[in-house]
Amino acid sequence: VLGNLGVSEQMASQVEQELEQVRADKERLAQEKEQETQLRQEAELAHRLVLRDLQQLKEDQLRLPADKDAEKAKLEEALKTENPDARSAHPAASALEESGKSQMSFEDFLDLLSPPEAAADDPLQAKASLRRQRLLGHVGHLLCPGEPSPSVYQVANVLAQRFVSPSQVSIEKAEYGYENPVDMANFLNAADIRLVRGAFLKKLHKLGQAMPRRQEAQQAYAGSATALVTPEEVTEWAEKAVGQGLQEAGRIVSVSHVWETREHPDPHCYQLGLLACHLQDTDWVFYDYMSLFQYFRNDVDQERSFRLGMDNMHLLYSHEGTTTARLEELTPDKSRKSDTDTVSVFSAKLARVVPVPVGELTHNATPYQCRGWCVAEREWSATRSTSNASGHLTEAGWAQEEGNQAPTPPDMFRDRITKTGENELKFTHRGDVAPVLALQEKVYHDKAKSHKTLTMGQLNREQFLTLLVALKNYPQLERLELKNCDIEVAALCEAIETSPITAVQLEGIGASKAVEAVKGLMHLEKLRVIAANACGLADAEAAILAEELKRWMRGKLELHLNNNSLGKKGLLDLAEAICSVKDVNCRAVGNPIDATELDPESEALLIQAFDASLWLDAELQKKIGPRATRAITQACYLGKLELDLGKKNLGPDGARGLADGLQGLAQLQQLSLNLRENKIGSDGARALAESLRGLAQLQQLTLDLRKNEIGLDGLRSLVEGLRGLVQLQQLTLDLECNEIGPDGARGLADGLQGLAQLQQLTLNLWGNKIGPDGARGLADGLQGLAQLQQLTLNLWNNKIGPDGARGLADGLQGLAQLQQLTLNLWGNNIGPDGARGLAEGLRGLVQLQQLKLSLEFNKIGPDGARGLAEGLRGLVQLQQLTLSLGDNKIGSAGARGLAEGPDGARGLAEGLRGLVQLQQLEVDLRFNEIGREDEEELRALLNALPAPKKRIEL
Repeated sequence: VLGNLGVSEQMASQVEQELEQVRADKERLAQEKEQETQLRQEAELAHRLVLRDLQQLKEDQLRLPADKDAEKAKLEEALKTENPDARSAHPAASALEESGKSQMSFEDFLDLLSPPEAAADDPLQAKASLRRQRLLGHVGHLLCPGEPSPSVYQVANVLAQRFVSPSQVSIEKAEYGYENPVDMANFLNAADIRLVRGAFLKKLHKLGQAMPRRQEAQQAYAGSATALVTPEEVTEWAEKAVGQGLQEAGRIVSVSHVWETREHPDPHCYQLGLLACHLQDTDWVFYDYMSLFQYFRNDVDQERSFRLGMDNMHLLYSHEGTTTARLEELTPDKSRKSDTDTVSVFSAKLARVVPVPVGELTHNATPYQCRGWCVAEREWSATRSTSNASGHLTEAGWAQEEGNQAPTPPDMFRDRITKTGENELKFTHRGDVAPVLALQEKVYHDKAKSHKTLTMGQLNREQFLTLLVALKNYPQLERLELKNCDIEVAALCEAIETSPITAVQLEGIGASKAVEAVKGLMHLEKLRVIAANACGLADAEAAILAEELKRWMRGKLELHLNNNSLGKKGLLDLAEAICSVKDVNCRAVGNPIDATELDPESEALLIQAFDASLWLDAELQKKIGPRATRAITQACYLGKLELDLGKKNLGPDGARGLADGLQGLAQLQQLSLNLRENKIGSDGARALAESLRGLAQLQQLTLDLRKNEIGLDGLRSLVEGLRGLVQLQQLTLDLECNEIGPDGARGLADGLQGLAQLQQLTLNLWGNKIGPDGARGLADGLQGLAQLQQLTLNLWNNKIGPDGARGLADGLQGLAQLQQLTLNLWGNNIGPDGARGLAEGLRGLVQLQQLKLSLEFNKIGPDGARGLAEGLRGLVQLQQLTLSLGDNKIGSAGARGLAEGPDGARGLAEGLRGLVQLQQLEVDLRFNEIGREDEEELRALLNALPAPKKRIEL
């Protein structure tokens, strides 16, 4: 053929040589495949023979004499002599049977191979001996391929070196909180759980590759970044989440999914496709197959990591800092691979990851809803404070139309778990039922007892009624929010009446249902806030509510009717009703009314009823334009004004417009302005300061200026404005992340000194780099506030060091009237010297009744802990004490110092025992390298204190 094409003989010869090489390569590959197939068949045969012989030997053991202790002891001693690291017990059956159904300890395995004491001519003994030799040969084929006739010692040695016994791995139980991101980070890092980058999932999906085990995934990359998130990144995430919020820190998604085969959860890559298509590159994902070490775990560290992760697995699905993605569908037929397609899985027979045809895997077609652990993960996820933190992920995205799940009370969950029949739950092991029930009850009650706000969205009628049953288990719940739920008004009112709830917000439930609900809730005397937002309320519904309001005689009430369809007539009806009764405040932001159509009389009535919030909302797009400014100015009789304008991109011009309006409110006594993240800069701060000077009657001021880049110049202007508020009694000033530095802190202190009537002060200077000089300057300002009774000071991450802590202590000593103190010095590296200096300042606050002290990540060590213990002993009027000392390397010695005191005799427990007024005690000493025995002793000492309410976290 080549000749006919005119190809030269040299070229033809070269082509023939290459063809010959291809033929040789194909033959070699075919031989290798045949050899691999033969090896696999031999291994499978040996595997079956081992199982058969083990079963037969077990039966023989039942008929043989039982006294073999001496011989077994010889074998164990020989094993220890030959291999000092040998374990005394191993799950040998996991090596001999991939399915793991038959568990056998290493001790029992040696027992089977030990020659029993019996008569030499005993035929049964001879038969059993032959079986033992045959078993040794089969096991040797699997474990000792280089030895044609391995001895029992050689086999035992291989087992001891290759397999880790769970009984050999010791772990310390740890408790983690459900809200603080630091707790989540500490759990992930302590258990060596690695989250998967969303970018890596997308890479796998694009390449058509199945998800690898954790052991292989930790070697992979997504671009220049590792496929798995590093522990350092997790720690940084927690710090950012604490300081700036979870939204800024980034999303952690915990995946709840089925395992479609025993060997691999997603052999068809269907789940991978859902995650890759609907999650973001920046998401961090917990997926057990890639996040936890999988079978086969070949060292102690991997086994410890796995067990630590399993002990607190519920945290990943119930923590407030995580979101759950439920993958509830099995792979549809259209997306399934053929039986001959391969997926890489670990083979116990070959002791490595190998490609295996999908058809040879052990499939499990049990639906998600019938799998015990999947249902448990869904239940844990439902205990979060918001139901939207758990969702069903489908090919179309998040399946919102299906609705969410309410937290299920343990008795109702128990009925579901124990139900038999078509929908009976299936567990990997029947012994899992009791732990699942116990853990669900623990998570449910732990979460319920801490929630103060509960937000439930898209509950169907069944789930809504389940929620009402659950409310009785929420002792601190103050606010209930129901969004787009199928509610039953009578049942809702009955449940709320017996709960501690004082605020109810309804959203998206329809106009008629909203009117019925508001009328019913208004009859509950305990409620102080009722909201029916975005419910489609129009003028007709407003008239009904107005008539109900005219009969109001039950004390203070806030009624929110935001984002409805209320027009001019409806708002005027409501305004007339509100002005005819006492103690009712109403907000109606976001209703479609044209302000230009109102006559002056109607306009004045609306301003009086709605405190100008109606107008401000209508003009926000104009950055507090002239119309809104005039609305505020005309309301010159106002005594109280609250404006929430956070994240509205006001800039300096918007701030100046707002300031112009504020200047006319000469009678104002209470002002609250939320201007966070508006980039008003130093010019905007200067304009606000000018307006504050005219508010001479102001007694309460709340000013939220977080992340506004006001800088040092803006702060100085603001201080000048504050200086003239001589009637001020309560001041809350939030200057988080404004780069004021040490000079700004000193300037702020100068302004504070002129506020002689101040009784309550809250300062948030998080992340302003004030350093030790700024802390000392701030302390100078505090000393002049002789009337101060309540002080909250947040200096999170300001690098004040030990000198700054001692400076603060000097300022605290001058506050003789102080009754409540909250001091947050998280991550300031104050060290033991700073802790001792702070203790000196606390010692002089003899009137103090409430103290909250947050000193996490300050390296105070055992000496600092002992110094704090000494300072606390003199606070004899203390009624509430919260101590947060996590991650301070206190250690067992420091813990005992807290428990024994500076003289080594009585300690914190003894000192607190002398605080006879103490009613509530919270102590957090987690992650301080405290030993198990010391931890138990310290917990007993603290629990023995007389305070009725205690929360101890070690």
